[in-house]
Amino acid sequence: MFPRKRRSAPLQTIAPLSRRLLQATALGFLISCAATTVRADPAPDPNTDPEFAGSLERHWTSNALDSDRPVPDWYTLLRGSLDKQWGGNDSNEKIHADFQVSQYDNTSIEDDRALGLSAEAFRKLAPGIELRGSLSYRVSETGDHLDIGPLVLGTREFKQVFGAQTQLGIDLGHATSLILEVADSLEKFGNTHFQDDLIEPTKLHADRNSFQVAARITRTLGSLAFGGSASALFVAVEQIGTPPLFLPFNVYTLRAEAAYKATDGSTLGLAFGAQFLRGADGIYERLRPTWQVTLAKPLPRGFELRGTYFGRYETSNSDDPLASWLQRTELEVAVKLREKLGVGSGIFYEVKDNLLYENQERRDGVYAEATYDATKSMAIVFRVDVSRTIKTVIDENDHTVDAFVAVRAKI
Repeated sequence: MFPRKRRSAPLQTIAPLSRRLLQATALGFLISCAATTVRADPAPDPNTDPEFAGSLERHWTSNALDSDRPVPDWYTLLRGSLDKQWGGNDSNEKIHADFQVSQYDNTSIEDDRALGLSAEAFRKLAPGIELRGSLSYRVSETGDHLDIGPLVLGTREFKQVFGAQTQLGIDLGHATSLILEVADSLEKFGNTHFQDDLIEPTKLHADRNSFQVAARITRTLGSLAFGGSASALFVAVEQIGTPPLFLPFNVYTLRAEAAYKATDGSTLGLAFGAQFLRGADGIYERLRPTWQVTLAKPLPRGFELRGTYFGRYETSNSDDPLASWLQRTELEVAVKLREKLGVGSGIFYEVKDNLLYENQERRDGVYAEATYDATKSMAIVFRVDVSRTIKTVIDENDHTVDAFVAVRAKI
């Protein structure tokens, strides 16, 4: 385990940060809306038609429970989205809505559903100054399970996420731009309900508030862009259990960044820097290097190669009470065999080290996909994913095969 260090300054609680959600970041959205109304040009900007997108997928999986107890099953996944924009390049508003529903033929305890809504306003306040604000809301109901010896007990949990973000873009001249950002999100969890009410409803996940400030400066010289970014993330969590199941923390990031685009369409992105994570009461404090390398390269005969390699603190998707250290590599190859037929394949490998549990999670996988454009607005997709997950401390080894055929359409 980790020795206790010098007591740090108390981390903020959820209540003050939640008020910032309404007072700070939402203010930018309101200012953008007001600016759009007050300073709109006399000539009305053209409106875009609503865009609908949807997909219907039929899956077979060898591991419906995502555990070391493989249970094969079929399930249906339905997705849909709606986008609408008003205004032009100097001033506009956008709305977005999306939903997702999954339903298993037999393993109904794993059924999920989600609905998301967002609104965005953009305005050029003056030459070289742009303001963008957004508000979002997402609600979901997630099915999962709890292993109790040989018994698998279904669970169901309700979750809401409220978000707000403000961005200010400034043209500093000499092909240099500065972007300032403030964002806040509040995650609210309901009680977890257990199958057949065998256990009283209990709250298993803590409410969480994430407040972030960031700045990025970029200079462009022909096909090369370079600069730097800095950010600070403050996460406050509700205390559940003794000792608590989840802990608050702060993360500070500083990176140098560069991107290059060649004449043949190749792109290379590089980012290197440092991240410092501090847990509540000094339970964990460490500075680590952080990096990200991205590559896209057109190859002969219509092939394209894409790759990514990064290392960073993982704070949003971790089984650890605090966070994890994540390294991941991805490599993909795609080719257009015919005008309407494309195929692709890829592999990935990642290592996730839990900071406090001292557990390591290793995952690797491969996929193959074929896409046929039946019409201008409809495509048929066939894909197979094979993955493996190994968790060292809890001695869990999962293997999953997931194959599906999908119809995707845009209107």
